[in-house]
Amino acid sequence: MRAWTGSGFEPLDPSASVDETLAADSWLVVDGTVLALDRHRDRFARAVADLGGDPGAARAAVDAAMVLVPAGTWSPRVDLTPDGIRLRIRPAPAPASTARVVTAARDPRTLPLRKGPDLAALAALQAEERERTGDDVEPILTTDAAAGGLVAEGAWSALLWWQGDELLVPAASIPRLPSVTAAVLRDLARADGVAVREATATPDDLADCEVWLANALRGIRAVTHWHGGPPVAPAERASAWRTRLSALRTPSVAAPIASRR
Repeated sequence: MRAWTGSGFEPLDPSASVDETLAADSWLVVDGTVLALDRHRDRFARAVADLGGDPGAARAAVDAAMVLVPAGTWSPRVDLTPDGIRLRIRPAPAPASTARVVTAARDPRTLPLRKGPDLAALAALQAEERERTGDDVEPILTTDAAAGGLVAEGAWSALLWWQGDELLVPAASIPRLPSVTAAVLRDLARADGVAVREATATPDDLADCEVWLANALRGIRAVTHWHGGPPVAPAERASAWRTRLSALRTPSVAAPIASRR
């Protein structure tokens, strides 16, 4: 754990913890390369500004974090706390290309448009759903029970699906985190002339669709099984689009990998 001083990060006591996360962001670093770091930087800065903080300091903290990332595969995370900005550089999770999901029994989110405040509640939800299903699942959050429960996002990921040649995402009216990875995928689709459509959909509306979870740490994961939910189609597109995302990774100017070997 490190604390932002205004010009860099200084170490904190190893036993220190973040008591309250007001905003957070995290991303994947592979030997100094990152996908869309500018978007992560801007998302964190907007969250800090919305809370009355200095967006310039937030952007500088993200860049300073990159200087501290060693060679290898890592997941830096910045948190805005009542005591300032904190940094943790964590080993990245193991790669995964598939995921098993379940429709969440409840929605614990209180601030779905901002990453950070709901992380602990989402972790508790995932533990509940893993115990309920007996499987390593990611819960799919839904809203508007009166409409049958409209899909919003995964506990840790954006949700996207394919109907024919169209890429679908939840409608903008459905509260969810503004995902950096999903935004990049939408840009790629539009550049290819692929129709991207927003939709209000229940889990059953995704039956026989290729369904993806997407986030910064694991890229695209194809959903292979939906516990108690719709049958999903085999992942025919996911591998090629993963390759395209990887090709967009760029070296961080703040952290040239050659200087850290």
